[in-house]
Amino acid sequence: MKNFYIFCLTFLFAVGANADLTSQEIAEIESSISSMSSNELQDRRAFLLDEQNMLEDQQENTQNPSANKTISNRLSEITAELSAIQKALLAIAGAAIVGNVSDDGYDRSIPPVITINGANPVTLELGSTYSDAGATSVSSRGTSVSVSTSSNVDTSTVGSYTVTYSATDLNGNTTSATRAVNVEDTTAPVITVTGDNPASAELGVAYSDAGATATDASGSVDVVSSGTVDTDTLGTYTITYTSTDASGNVGTASRTVTVSDTTVPVFTSSATFVVDEGTTAIGTVTATDLQAVTFTISGNDNMAITSGGVLTFITPADYESQSERPQDLPYDGSSYDVTATVTATDASDNAATQVITVSINDVGGLDDDPDTGTGTATASTGFNTGENTGENTGANTGENTGANTGENTGANTGENTGANTGENTGANTGENTGANTGENTGENTGANTGENTGENTGENASNT
Repeated sequence: MKNFYIFCLTFLFAVGANADLTSQEIAEIESSISSMSSNELQDRRAFLLDEQNMLEDQQENTQNPSANKTISNRLSEITAELSAIQKALLAIAGAAIVGNVSDDGYDRSIPPVITINGANPVTLELGSTYSDAGATSVSSRGTSVSVSTSSNVDTSTVGSYTVTYSATDLNGNTTSATRAVNVEDTTAPVITVTGDNPASAELGVAYSDAGATATDASGSVDVVSSGTVDTDTLGTYTITYTSTDASGNVGTASRTVTVSDTTVPVFTSSATFVVDEGTTAIGTVTATDLQAVTFTISGNDNMAITSGGVLTFITPADYESQSERPQDLPYDGSSYDVTATVTATDASDNAATQVITVSINDVGGLDDDPDTGTGTATASTGFNTGENTGENTGANTGENTGANTGENTGANTGENTGANTGENTGANTGENTGANTGENTGENTGANTGENTGENTGENASNT
């Protein structure tokens, strides 16, 4: 039966070929394929069948006689060549191939061919999305065969994966092909700095860093920080954050921290000073700060301050003649206040102010005329010496010579004695008797011995 089938098949091809071609042409075709291998014959057959199908379609759709003739001639050549190819295949395979040959001359045992679309192998980044390009398959007859795909690609894990394509034709012939997919991690972790960046820190205040976090396609990663902030020293510092993933990719980020001083100095000295008239010294103003502090003054033309805080009068304070003194104050040991504004400024130009009040005391014996308050009091050796020894040993040659001898001698030795014995005796004995004779006698003896000579001699003569 098989022999009969081969005979018929060969006869049909021969008849088809001989119908339009000469024996010479057929011989040339058979000669051209005689050196082909079995695979080459199969490939050539598939090519001719595709061409044959195309030409037949064209022939059905053309009404041009000339074109139809050309197509017919070519179809005759294709038929003859297919016949020759089939003979050659039968000769190579022998009788065993007969069972695999279809009615139209194709080998039923040849599996389909799979063509993979796109790159092979494919390289993907960890965490990306994989979209397979697929594959196509064609049977030995040149017809399309469906392709099934299976894959184990996991882009969340570094590694090598395989995509497998399978195709089975109508004759049950199955073939497969594979694509390699490599998942790699070449991306460094992304670090996010927590909190302010740049950040600021106060001089002298401990700095607590807010840290940083990191994300990576491989999963959780640690962040290591380096660098310090010295809040005892003004300046700019850098904190560096580093994160390394499982593939050795390193991500970095940094924070800039500026240490500055925004805190104003704090006054630690009293805002009130008390001084006696006739002196320039007032006191010392102090303030605390983490940096050096300098002092300035404003609001009073007769007061000065050193950068270190030493406060003085430019001109010695004079209770009687100072213009700041309220005019309704008596000249009897009272005091009056003057003010000024002191500013403390640190090295970062932070400034604090304090109003300083200085109380100026009236000191007896420093006045030219304690009844009118006229004159200028001047501090001298005699002022302080004479306070205890002779209050104004020489506050003034003319004015106080006698004051030293009489008033101040009596101040410690005889002021009270003289005041009681001399001044008051005269005041009681002679104040009304004769303010001139009694008051001045007592005053001359007890308080103003020298004043008699310098001031009251004439007063005595006049009063007498």
